[in-house]
Amino acid sequence: MPCFQISETLLIRTLAISDATELYNLVDNNRIYLRQWLPWLDVNVSVKDSEEFIAATLDQYSRGLGFQCGMFVNAILVGMVGYHPINRTNNTVVIGYWLAENMQGQGLVTNCVEFLISYAFNDLNIKKVCIPVAEGNVASRAIPERLNFVSEGVERQAENLYGHYVNHVRYAVLDEEWKARKARGAT
Repeated sequence: MPCFQISETLLIRTLAISDATELYNLVDNNRIYLRQWLPWLDVNVSVKDSEEFIAATLDQYSRGLGFQCGMFVNAILVGMVGYHPINRTNNTVVIGYWLAENMQGQGLVTNCVEFLISYAFNDLNIKKVCIPVAEGNVASRAIPERLNFVSEGVERQAENLYGHYVNHVRYAVLDEEWKARKARGAT
């Protein structure tokens, strides 16, 4: 199972069913904060829901469609980051992420996403990485912008957030763009 040390204190790894209680508690403790941008909170109301989510991510991994990881700081789960299932026909992938409110502003997600981009291109034969972000989610949009993704436009009414629709800005980077930036020493 994937497990990567991103920095001295930051590790990402796939979750096991035994992590379900910790995941559920993290979601529940951040429910009000996360609800602003994540549409699935009303269907995650028990540890069993977290177990089912983890089982689905393990199935995704077993089918070779990428993986989703818990973000751990000093061995404490603080969020999630990973690939939505890889589109093998087009060799593209979407990266998603969320982080506990008290862990914001430390560069944790940026560091994890940067690692996952390189991993996608170097190890998974991906040609394009996308990050769709709600237009008003300034903090989340800062990540692909900081990593020099290209905005490919706005998808109108892309997501229903509890009865109101939000537009998504679709950010993307191509394999050759990312590798050229890395060769120049830039992100």
